[in-house]
Amino acid sequence: MAREQLGICAEANLHANYLLCNVLDGQEAILRQKLLRIPQMLQRLAEHFSESMLTGLVAISSHYWDNLYPWQRPAGLQAFPVLPSEHLVVSCSMADLLIQVRSDRLDVNYIALQQIQQLLLANIEVSERLSGFRYLDGRQLTGFPDAPQNPRGIKRRQAALVPAVDSPMFAGGSYLHFYRANLDLKHWQQLTVAQQEEILGFAKTDGKPLPAERLLPNSHLQCSLAGGLAPLPLLQQNMPFAHGNSQGLLVLNFSHQAERFPQQWHYRLGLNEGRHYDSLLDFYRIDLAAAFFVPALGFLEAAANGSLGTSSDLFE
Repeated sequence: MAREQLGICAEANLHANYLLCNVLDGQEAILRQKLLRIPQMLQRLAEHFSESMLTGLVAISSHYWDNLYPWQRPAGLQAFPVLPSEHLVVSCSMADLLIQVRSDRLDVNYIALQQIQQLLLANIEVSERLSGFRYLDGRQLTGFPDAPQNPRGIKRRQAALVPAVDSPMFAGGSYLHFYRANLDLKHWQQLTVAQQEEILGFAKTDGKPLPAERLLPNSHLQCSLAGGLAPLPLLQQNMPFAHGNSQGLLVLNFSHQAERFPQQWHYRLGLNEGRHYDSLLDFYRIDLAAAFFVPALGFLEAAANGSLGTSSDLFE
């Protein structure tokens, strides 16, 4: 069975840190060795600080993948979708790597980040350092429970991880869309609870869907549903952020099927016939976005030892 990186299907933590990195020219060969050491390092620290519930991952961007692993590319790996819509402007990042560290202890996060940055010091430049925190026992800064329709149990893995039957080489990996959504908190807080609930489509107290008579067609819930009123098979792993005058949500969506991401945005922007624009987007501005793939440990090992692309048996 393919072994996924620890951070993909992990449960929620109290603290998260993210590094968006650009790789210096000519570093691909040594970087293939070092990227394998990051999950190994995180595993050792997770065992040493077992109460911290440390997890993490390293992901490679859609535009840098072919530089690092020119032998084969995940079939669906594409740039973050920039769709024709007057409602939403997305600023895409050109970062080559995303490194995530999450735990229940800030000091353990600090130790992990320090070791990772020391490992990669000669090979990368960090373009963004981001941090997120758990807010009011798992709520967004809107005050609503975060991702109430997230898959649970075994369905988390089914939603997030590429199955071997689809792609033996990339089994256990995951397509990842990352973006920073800045919340217009001032105008959001001027709404009544009832107005906020109708925009979200959920009850504020427990995150349960509103009754049919209150559920608006342009609510976030209705605009996020696929055919048959089922949520798209995405695993969300979000963390609120706040610094200076900015606040909002760092959004990580994992899926075993890359086409789910543009499908999601077509729905939310009302670009499909019979669909409505998601009114929640009126309160968010996306100023940082990128698409990545999170390879499984077996893929990282094969790339590091030079056997990638020489034997498909490595991934079966």
